[in-house]
Amino acid sequence: MILLYDNECQLCNRFKKALEVLDVKNQIKFVSVYDQAIYLQNPELKQEECEEVIHLIIDEKIYKGSEVITELVKLFPGVKKFSWLLDNNAAQTALDSFYNRINDMRGMQKRNCYTCGSNSKVRRRR
Repeated sequence: MILLYDNECQLCNRFKKALEVLDVKNQIKFVSVYDQAIYLQNPELKQEECEEVIHLIIDEKIYKGSEVITELVKLFPGVKKFSWLLDNNAAQTALDSFYNRINDMRGMQKRNCYTCGSNSKVRRRR
């Protein structure tokens, strides 16, 4: 299992460290989105997209964004007992919203814009 993360992002590094604590069996290999080797090994990955949203590869299947959170919840025993909460549309919608807000915060942080509060996705579409 490979988790692509932005090693230049403080939020991503904190997330990685938290996962490392949970991952006592070392199931996850953490790879920087800036490591070109991952794109050679997995040509279906696009670096620009990987820099924008988190990606997880499990048995050649690629998960993106909030799907990654859903898969990680299923993976860890301490959290796994709550995975049933994600089995309905309302919970998935809430998880998507949570992930999108965190990802927007990450984008603002990377732009050194902690207080603007603007939605980075809206800005990119213009």
